[in-house]
Amino acid sequence: MEAKKVEGTLVAVHSLKTNLTRIYKNIGLTPNQIMEELGTQNIKAIAPQIWKYTGCDGQMDTEFTLEVCIPVEKKGKNTNFISFKELEAFTCLTHVHKGPWSDFANLYPILFNKLGQMGKTPTGNFREVYHHCDFEDVSKCITEIQIEA
Repeated sequence: MEAKKVEGTLVAVHSLKTNLTRIYKNIGLTPNQIMEELGTQNIKAIAPQIWKYTGCDGQMDTEFTLEVCIPVEKKGKNTNFISFKELEAFTCLTHVHKGPWSDFANLYPILFNKLGQMGKTPTGNFREVYHHCDFEDVSKCITEIQIEA
C-alpha cells in the first residue's frame, strides 16, 4: 500500500443507502443509467467511475452511504437520478487489485490488517476506482482501492 493524495474532481453522482449484503442488488444498472443521463445532457465522462463509501465498517449488515460517481467534463442539470458535485480531495492509502471483484470479500480484511500493522485506523471512508472493467474475463479487471486512515 502506498500513500496518495487524490485531487478533487467534478462528478455526476447517484447516492444510495445500502449494506454489503445487498450492495450489488441495490446497484443494478446504476452506472449505465448515469451514463444515459449524461448522454441526454451531452456531457462526456473524463475518467473511470468511482464508488465512494461513507460510514462502511466492513460488517455485512451495517448501512452506509454509497455514491456511484462518474468524473465529467462540465456540470450539468441535476435530475431525480443524478446530481453534480465536486468530489473532495482525498488523502488515502491505495492498493491496485488485478482480478475479479469477488476477491474483495477476502482482500479488504487483508488491507485493513496491513493498515493496523502500520498503526493506521480506517475512518470508514474509502473509494474504489474502476480503471478497467471486463465482464467477460473478470481476471482482467483493474480496481484501485483507496482507504482513508
